[in-house]
Amino acid sequence: MKIRQLFSATLLGLATLATLGSATPAAAASTSAASMQQNANLSMLSRDNAVLLLVDHQVGLISGVRDTTVGDLKHNVVALAKAARTLGVPVIVTATMPDGMWGPTMPELTAALPGVQVISRTVINAWEDPKVRAAIEKTGRKQIIVAGVSLEICASFPALSAKAAGYDTRVVLDASGTFNEAKRTAGLQRLLGAGIPVTDYATAAVEMLRSNVDPKAGQVYGDLDMPFATLVWQMQSGFSKK
Repeated sequence: MKIRQLFSATLLGLATLATLGSATPAAAASTSAASMQQNANLSMLSRDNAVLLLVDHQVGLISGVRDTTVGDLKHNVVALAKAARTLGVPVIVTATMPDGMWGPTMPELTAALPGVQVISRTVINAWEDPKVRAAIEKTGRKQIIVAGVSLEICASFPALSAKAAGYDTRVVLDASGTFNEAKRTAGLQRLLGAGIPVTDYATAAVEMLRSNVDPKAGQVYGDLDMPFATLVWQMQSGFSKK
């Protein structure tokens, strides 16, 4: 899978170079400058400007995930939700017809988000649901961190639509999941083509944390539940007590 993704990225890079090469020097410079200004990878996530959107982490859909283990997916999305809450980042959860074939939102996630109501909808693209969009707009925030099942639909569709509406969107790869390699590759290529960065659950949280001396750092790392980080933190705490 890594070889295929590398090959796809190489083709995209060659296509970009070909486009720049066919333009005049002035046009190429202008295009390059515009690309730098619009490159979302250069903009850091901020806890004061971000909102977390979790889409369709439902028991029926999760049971079909094959690009990661169900255990890892559950761990990562719950950890991301907890860290977001610790950092004061609003969390919005939505599910597609939870009383129907896809089932309710996984109980581990709702338990981690007491007081957060799951927004039920019927439209596939969460951004097209007025209640979901209103909840995002109410926060007044312009960075949307999205995770969903499946990656190429439930996470990608709202990320694409929100970016088209002027938001800075990111997709959390390891807090999302899908049903086979082709769907994963298709989703990643579309996000890349739209200029939407892909991140992982721990990087997104640490990017918003910014500093290891932040008073919330210990809790955030605890929320992320990374075994090696937890061990290091425990060692540091042990030494500091001596």
